[in-house]
Amino acid sequence: MRLSRLAYATVLAGLGVIVAGAFAAAHQPLTALALLGAGALAAELLEEPERARVREPVAAGVFRVSSGVDLAAVIVLGPWRGALVAGAAALIARLVRGPWRLAAFQASAYALASLAAGYGFLLGGGTAGQLLIPDDLVGLTVMSLLYLLVSRGVLQVVGGLEVLQADFAAAAAEGGLGALLALAALNHPWNALAVVPVAVAVNQAHARVRRSRQETLHALETFANIVDERHPSTYRHSVRVAGYVDELARKLGLPFRDIDRLRWAARLHDLGKVAVDSTVLRKRERLTAHEWGAMRRAPRLSARILRRFELSAAEARAVEYHHERFDGAGYYGLPADELPLASHFLIVADSFDAMRSDRPYRPGLDVEEALAEIEANIGTQFHPAVAKAFVAVQRGQDPYAGLTREEQEELRGAAAPHHAPQLPGAGDLRERPELLALGGLVAALAGFGVGQPLLAAAGGVLAATGIVLRGLARHRSRRVRKALGAVLSAEERATVFSQLADVLHAAGRADWVALVDWEEDGMGGSLALSRGEAPPERSLMGWLVREAESREELLSTSAHELGGPDGVYLALPLRRENSALAGFLVLRACRVLPRHVRAALVASLDPLGVALAEEPRADEAARPAGGLLRRGDDLSLVAAPGLGAAAQTAAVLLDEEGVSVEVVELNGSREWNEQTVLESVRKTSKVVLVHGEEDDAETAALAAAIAERAFEHLDGPVRRVRSDSDVTAALRELAGF
Repeated sequence: MRLSRLAYATVLAGLGVIVAGAFAAAHQPLTALALLGAGALAAELLEEPERARVREPVAAGVFRVSSGVDLAAVIVLGPWRGALVAGAAALIARLVRGPWRLAAFQASAYALASLAAGYGFLLGGGTAGQLLIPDDLVGLTVMSLLYLLVSRGVLQVVGGLEVLQADFAAAAAEGGLGALLALAALNHPWNALAVVPVAVAVNQAHARVRRSRQETLHALETFANIVDERHPSTYRHSVRVAGYVDELARKLGLPFRDIDRLRWAARLHDLGKVAVDSTVLRKRERLTAHEWGAMRRAPRLSARILRRFELSAAEARAVEYHHERFDGAGYYGLPADELPLASHFLIVADSFDAMRSDRPYRPGLDVEEALAEIEANIGTQFHPAVAKAFVAVQRGQDPYAGLTREEQEELRGAAAPHHAPQLPGAGDLRERPELLALGGLVAALAGFGVGQPLLAAAGGVLAATGIVLRGLARHRSRRVRKALGAVLSAEERATVFSQLADVLHAAGRADWVALVDWEEDGMGGSLALSRGEAPPERSLMGWLVREAESREELLSTSAHELGGPDGVYLALPLRRENSALAGFLVLRACRVLPRHVRAALVASLDPLGVALAEEPRADEAARPAGGLLRRGDDLSLVAAPGLGAAAQTAAVLLDEEGVSVEVVELNGSREWNEQTVLESVRKTSKVVLVHGEEDDAETAALAAAIAERAFEHLDGPVRRVRSDSDVTAALRELAGF
């Protein structure tokens, strides 16, 4: 490991502190020092060695038993001798398991942190060699915070070039353990042995959590390897893509945390291809509509898989969009400003490896040919800044050299800390009155216990307030449930939706409400009913696809994820009586719905699903004249009312030539027309509309609906022919577009 100059300065300072601590301990009793030193060394040795750890895509909360021992040493022995215990134990343990530079740097970090924590304890009113609770609570708090900030700051910022991520929960746990050890040791040093089994149990529990995370990652990685090995042309594809992404991120100087995220997203980006038949991956000829549909669904399936794991959930959006284009002409047609920057890293790396690899339908390109292809498509297929930086890195050049100032700032902005946007209203204490009541009860009992009547009285008031607020919330929830019950008594689906939108606007201040009908394959849906200004439908469907199998009763996300303004989106899954997912009730509000509204919606989940879920389509015999006249796989032929016979004649002739044509004749039901045609187009990906001498408004509207709602399935534009032309010849010509 190569250390920076600042890191070497840290080592000198830390070793100086250890030496000074040794001088300070020279003329002091050694019993407590020796026992705490032995405990610190044992705790360090119990910890997982660095080389056994897996670089994970999300940071884990790190609780260190040895940090608790360090803090106990600071309380019992004072700042300098406590720093000696922490630094010496860390140094000895790490010298056994790793390179001396890394061992010296990490030991120095803990020595400096212990010294700062010791003086923080003194400044907070504490006294070295004694601990009184609650008098020393301020000192303990300051001590724990300083230890956290100095140790994590030195290790993450100086050593790892990271953005500081302070885990205050871990700091509180370490401070509490240190206080317990100190209380035991101050009475008699050997009393600290009673705390050892607890510390060991905590350490083992933490190790089990880490192993579980590692096993999950290894399982996903094995899954990715299986997908790669299904065909020689994709063998180790995800490994190479991850390597390209990792190299680019490192050359850009991104923090290791972001490098880990990007690398794992690249490593797992093709998991969804497990649902694609291997014959499709090996096919030399042009893919059929069904085959292209399976390929287009794969990124969304990858995102759905990753979303189910906490370790990989943050990368799901980037993986879902790794087949998009900068000009918006990708699989799902999203514009560049709606794509996370991480997806552009995957797009260019995935494309580069695909061009370099031999495929069944063409040989691979050499490096310069592939890089020239990327350069030729900058601004159309590829993000300009990311593509320029990638090409420069592959040529051994500085990735920032060829970028404008704005492009450099955009890439450096990719290093911003990854925090899930806080949902407005999610932390409102008024929404958690039971916490207020329990907190007040604790304060009241504590006041009685320490003889503080004012604290007891204040706690009683808080507890009573919480109980009253809880009662009010339950009363308001019953009122909303009653209103929902009245809405659900309506017979028409549209009427139920309209009245429900009124209730949600009044009770939850929802400014947009919609009903989404869900496809049977679970890979998307369509807006059936909507009130208000809708978000981009493609982004909405992407979010619902990722979350569809979460089994949560109420889904929520920030408006930022859907590319909208500030606010919150919520979705209520609607299920039929057989528990099959039929759709979603989706709404947007300025903040999280009040708790009583959420409780009422969840309580009404089943009747809402029955009332709003789309009914299964009736048998074809019950449909109006027209309908699905012929099934096929290669081309959808949609005929205006009365033109079904002519369309069928053309379809029969084409069938003899090996082209399978599905014929749909429009009828008087607009809803049925759109649903049937869209299903047909999603299956065949090619569509021709046969209309009369005049292109009527209904046919034009249907063409627009197909282009808007089945865009990701279309393999070409929506074509139209007049019925008085040679329909068979026109279809024969168009069948190959």
